[in-house]
Amino acid sequence: MGMRLQVLAWLLTFQAAWVNTQMLHQSPQSLTIQEGDEVTMSCNLSTSLYALLWYRQGDDGSLVSLVTLQKGGDEKSKDKITANLDKKMQQSSLWIQASQPSHSGTYLCGGK
Repeated sequence: MGMRLQVLAWLLTFQAAWVNTQMLHQSPQSLTIQEGDEVTMSCNLSTSLYALLWYRQGDDGSLVSLVTLQKGGDEKSKDKITANLDKKMQQSSLWIQASQPSHSGTYLCGGK
């Protein structure tokens, strides 16, 4: 039986050059999975943006950059984690394939 992993999703917004009406909605807000499971998280935006970023927050509170998506249709992968940004640059998904204990943590999406 695999280890239970806790994955949390939170929103991270950058203040630089943003209009206050910019909204991000991330789902799910939290979930518990088993080691080896696949996980999908989404980040929806109220308007298009210059770039969307995904982070994982470390145990010490530091942010670890996972991926930066800068154009519509972007898809990038690293360490069993894949993220994409739709062509209208208003929705991003992050997938974790075959989750491992190192994937436990708080995941954040942000835009600039």
